[in-house]
Amino acid sequence: MTEYWHSLLPQEYQDSVVQPQVFERHVEPSVRAEKIIGRDANGEQCFYFHSFVLSEEGFDVDEFPIQIDLYYERVVAWRLLQGNWVRLKSFSDRIDQCNKQMTTLPAEVTDSAPR
Repeated sequence: MTEYWHSLLPQEYQDSVVQPQVFERHVEPSVRAEKIIGRDANGEQCFYFHSFVLSEEGFDVDEFPIQIDLYYERVVAWRLLQGNWVRLKSFSDRIDQCNKQMTTLPAEVTDSAPR
């Protein structure tokens, strides 16, 4: 994570964020979920990442049981030097279809970190 924590950061914020020194990673394989919290040298949260996939059970054309992915979400946030946060959300609610689409919302500056 240390080598790509800023890879999704919009260009206009590249020099305006606090760089994390340590990362906490939590994974829940049953729902394909991941959460990463980055902390600065003082132990304060300065980076946030989560992603997950919602699925349901279904059947393929031969009536064999399969998992069908329905929704994917990724939220990434960075603490700015001024103390507020810039957040980037991407999602897809069409991942079960052939023409999958990922939507990334415009960067949003907020007063607090995502939870």
